[in-house]
Amino acid sequence: MAPPRVNLGYVILYVEDVAAALAFYERAFGLERRFFHDEAGKAYGELETGGTRLAFVNHALAEESLGRPFSRAQPGEPPQAVEVGLIADDVPAAFARAVDAGAVALKEPATKPWGQTVSYLRDPDGHLIELCTPMP
Repeated sequence: MAPPRVNLGYVILYVEDVAAALAFYERAFGLERRFFHDEAGKAYGELETGGTRLAFVNHALAEESLGRPFSRAQPGEPPQAVEVGLIADDVPAAFARAVDAGAVALKEPATKPWGQTVSYLRDPDGHLIELCTPMP
């Protein structure tokens, strides 16, 4: 029997304020809102990013869903050991737009030996974002 087919449908970031996170990613990266729902302070939202959606859950709903506490991203602490990779055709321009929208610049765009341009930022919640060109 063949294993079940599995696809990456979305990446979910746990945030304090889902509406604010959606607004930041819309301003910073031009992503389009697909869905937002807030019920009694428990919020979830999604952005279109192509084949995979970027989603956000507020801390209260995340803890309820998991049934346990979790390690929160903290803007003043080192980034967690995970990143969201966003592909841009013009990384320097996308990087500048994100910084203007409130992202924290960590590493300016640079071309790697294999030809890819890569940069690093943090969103207002402290999540690590890689902005890069497609792999050559």
